[in-house]
Formats: sequence, C-alpha cells, structure tokens
Amino acid sequence: MRLVFNKSFLFFLLVLFCVGFAFAQTEREKGIELYNQGKNKEAVAALEKASNRKEIKTDADVWNFLGLAYTKEEAFKKAIKAFEKAVGINPQNAIYQTNLAYVYFLNNKLDKAQAASTKAIELNSQNATAYYIRGAASVWEGDNVNAINDADRAIAINPDHSLAYVLKSDALLLSFSSRVGGGSRPFDEVGLLQQAKEVLEICLKNCRDNQQSELQQKKMDALEVFYKYFSKNRDAALNQTSDALPNQTVSVSTPPDPSVTPLKILKKTPAAYTNNARTNGIEGTIRIAVFFSESGRVTHTLILKGLGGGLNENAVKAAQQIKFEPATKDGKPFSQIKIVEYSFDIY
Repeated sequence: MRLVFNKSFLFFLLVLFCVGFAFAQTEREKGIELYNQGKNKEAVAALEKASNRKEIKTDADVWNFLGLAYTKEEAFKKAIKAFEKAVGINPQNAIYQTNLAYVYFLNNKLDKAQAASTKAIELNSQNATAYYIRGAASVWEGDNVNAINDADRAIAINPDHSLAYVLKSDALLLSFSSRVGGGSRPFDEVGLLQQAKEVLEICLKNCRDNQQSELQQKKMDALEVFYKYFSKNRDAALNQTSDALPNQTVSVSTPPDPSVTPLKILKKTPAAYTNNARTNGIEGTIRIAVFFSESGRVTHTLILKGLGGGLNENAVKAAQQIKFEPATKDGKPFSQIKIVEYSFDIY
C-alpha cells in the first residue's frame, strides 16, 4: 500500500517540528540564563525539560550547564551523569572534561578525577583549573610531591589562582605530617611549615580578587604559631592521645618529668556528620594538630589529614570547643601541641 502525503500535511509536520525546536531552544536559553543569575533550582528545572527534548538531546552545552546547576545544588551524582553526557557528545572539549573532573573529586572518585583532569590538560596545557583539581586529588591520596608540582603549574599559568596556593600550602603541611609520622622530629622538619606559610603570604600580597584571603590568613597565623613552637622546642613531639569518645580521640602521653602535671581534658564535643558526606559515602579519620594554650583555650588548629563533604569544618569546630586544664610545670601552665582525631563512619 502506497502512502501519499499532501502538501498541507507535510507543512503541518514541519510546523510541529519548528514549534518543538523553538520550545526546546527557549527552555535551553532560559535555563542557561537562570544559571548565570544564580537561580540554580529554576535552572535545573528548565534545563531538564530542554534535555528531554529529542531536538536538543545532543546539545553538549545543555548537559554541561545542567551539570553546573546540579553541582551548585550539591546533587553531585546527577552532576556526574550530566557532565558525562556532555563529554560523551564532545570529548575534545577541555571545559567539559574539567567540570567532570571536579564533580568526580567532590564525589570522592579520585582516580576518575585525575583521569579527567589529565585529559583536560592534554586538550589545553594552559588549563590552570585542571592542574589544581588533579593536584587536589593527589593530596587526598597522599601524593604530596605531585600535588605540589600541579599547584606550581596552576600558579605559573594563573598567578591569581588563590586555591592553588592553598593546595601547595596544604601539601607542604601534609609532607611535614607524613615525615613526623614516619619518625622525624618536628624540629627537623619545621622548614616545611615555614614554606607552607610563605606560599600563603605570597598570595595574600599579590593575588587579585582573592576569595580565599580570610582562610589563608587564619592558616598563616596557625602555621606561624606551630613553626615557632617546634623551632623553640627541639625535643617536642606530635603525640596523639588515647582517651576516646565514639567519634573522637583525645589523649595525652604521660610526661616523664614528675614536676609536670599533664593536660587534662574536661569536655570533648563530638564532631557532627554531614548530609553531604553521607550522600557521597565519605568516611574515615581526620587528624588535627591542636594548640592547647597555657591560657586554657584552643587557639589554633591545623588539619594534618582531612576528608571532604564538610567534615573538616565540623571537626575543626569541635576541636576548638574542647575544654581543658593546661599542663603545668612546677605549678606554672604551659602550651602544648597534641593531635586530635575524629573518626566518621557512614553507618
């Protein structure tokens, strides 16, 4: 049987296609505009509609902006799928690869974050953000040497990349922690603390539009305190405590000097788990170097081993709330640095 279409019917089909395409385009442009305005929920709704239209399914930009909106809403698993769609449509786009690497990192998929950021760098060797993401993933895996190298590359490309300075400083601090944990004396490794502080000083002086200035200043102040403490106390050690709570460890080694009264913990506030960490399956142990001041206050903290998903911030807040009586020598209080651990289990 032969089908015959008259001109009117063909014209009707064409009109339907044009209307559908115009609608999809309208939702696409609306969604992108809403994202640029910071209206992320509305952007998600509009871009989801656009991405479901047959006429627009192969538009990589739609999937990229949808991934960006999901990321702002902390829907990282959905963001991964959206960016994977964008990369699948156009794998030679360095921006799509970089965005995918970033959400892999946020979702604790470190190997995939490194692979995607490496691909982005291959596509664009001047991609400072991709170097930063790869370096950040290296830090979480304990590869401080490569993290420092990638931070240096990001800074060389973009001297105003404030996050890259923070990354390099953190990697130097973690190198200090690793060496001390391996048996070195803090006194012999204080140069790493000095370098970590100097990196932040450079950015505070020279980085334009520095969104990390408050964080950098706090870290720099803490690094200065820790540097001076270990420089003056040749035999000081980073001791960990053994007095445990469900998600918290605080203890003090027994000093051999009978004239010394050890630090006494009075109140230990647990660190709260976060919905972000639970959603993304983040668990493990955070190690924080805490400065127990002779004044009876926790004045400075430095994260020696961290986690994502907002757990670092909660652990620091908990550490800052520790109530204690300072150690004394011959009845006179003195300051000490001890390691506090906070363990987080998703179950």
